[in-house]
Amino acid sequence: MKRLIFAVAIVLVTGVAFGQTFKKGGVIALHRVEVTLAPGVSIDQFQEFYLNTVIPEFDKLMPGATFQFLKGIGENNQHQYASFHHWETLEAFHVYWNDGGTPTEKGAAAMAKLQPLLEDMNKLGTYTMVPGDWLIMTE
Repeated sequence: MKRLIFAVAIVLVTGVAFGQTFKKGGVIALHRVEVTLAPGVSIDQFQEFYLNTVIPEFDKLMPGATFQFLKGIGENNQHQYASFHHWETLEAFHVYWNDGGTPTEKGAAAMAKLQPLLEDMNKLGTYTMVPGDWLIMTE
């Protein structure tokens, strides 16, 4: 739990530092990603595929959301990764996701289109995501 709170704090500070603001009523999703690489695959190969192939496809399939991939650099989260998503409103989030994390019809259609890329990524290694969706409560 401490790691998740630390990661959320880093994301919020980074957003402010780069001029992106998170407004009350928006939604952030921070999913901790645990990677087990396939034999002969480097973490750089996994990162490159996720950053240059998966993220751009997410951006195309779910307009209105921002997707980013995070790498832990702190003492408590070195060698860890997270997937960060931002929607400006709860309504924009609900276009793709229901409360509880299940996809809407539109979200399921987007994920089905993304499935071939995720299968290609599974050749590089397996991964699990521990999801967490957060409603922004302050300005």
